[in-house]
Amino acid sequence: MATKQSTAGGVLTEDEALEIISYLVASAETSLSEPSHYAIFRLIDASSRMIGLMLDHETPRTGEFLRRFKAEVDQKKVWMMWDSEAFFDFVRTAPAGVAAEAKRLAAVDDLEVKEANA
Repeated sequence: MATKQSTAGGVLTEDEALEIISYLVASAETSLSEPSHYAIFRLIDASSRMIGLMLDHETPRTGEFLRRFKAEVDQKKVWMMWDSEAFFDFVRTAPAGVAAEAKRLAAVDDLEVKEANA
C-alpha cells in the first residue's frame, strides 16, 4: 500500500478498499479454472483480509466481535486443505454469527434513538 489515507468516518481507506476489490475480482477470474470449493475459500479469506484492514482503524462498535471472528476465520479457513467437511460446516454456520452481531448493533442503535427521543 503506497499511502495511508484518512478513513473519514469509514473503516477502510480508498487504497484498502481497492486492495479488497482487486482480490475479489482476481479471485473471481481464477475461480473460472479452479475447483469450486476454492472460490468458497477465497470468499472466506477475503472476509478475513477486510476485517484485518478494518482492525487497523478504530472500530469501537464491532472491534471485539471482529477480532474474535477473524481469529476463528483464520483458524478454520485452512481446514479446507485437510478437513473439508469441517470447513464447509464452518462456512454454513459463520453467517449466523455475523447476523447476530448485526442484530446486536441494530438493537443498540434502536435503544440510542429511543433514549435520545425520550
